[in-house]
Amino acid sequence: MIRKTIKNTLCAGALIFTLQMTTAQTTDKVSESTLERLITTKISMDKEGAFNDRYTIHIFQGENQPANAAKSRYDALDLVWKSELRYESPNHKVWVGKYSSRLEADRALLEIKKTFPNAKVLKP
Repeated sequence: MIRKTIKNTLCAGALIFTLQMTTAQTTDKVSESTLERLITTKISMDKEGAFNDRYTIHIFQGENQPANAAKSRYDALDLVWKSELRYESPNHKVWVGKYSSRLEADRALLEIKKTFPNAKVLKP
């Protein structure tokens, strides 16, 4: 009697395990066009700086007119990284680029330091 109960329990357990494994392995296939659209969206969000956990380079901090002059001077260099002027009381700040890794930011910093020697990497 005990053997029969153990045997039935093991068979039921094996059956349940098998059913769970077959249903867990089924996946919905994503069409190639959907995948391409998602990748394109992710790349454009990266370029726009939609993610806040990025590094940036700080090149100037001070009053409005000198900050605008520093931004203009950077923009005249025609480098690939976009600059932005931000106001955080009481100073205007000029930040350059949004980098996903510290390594990318450091590479850009080497180029930017040629003109702005006091530039530094931040993670705002």
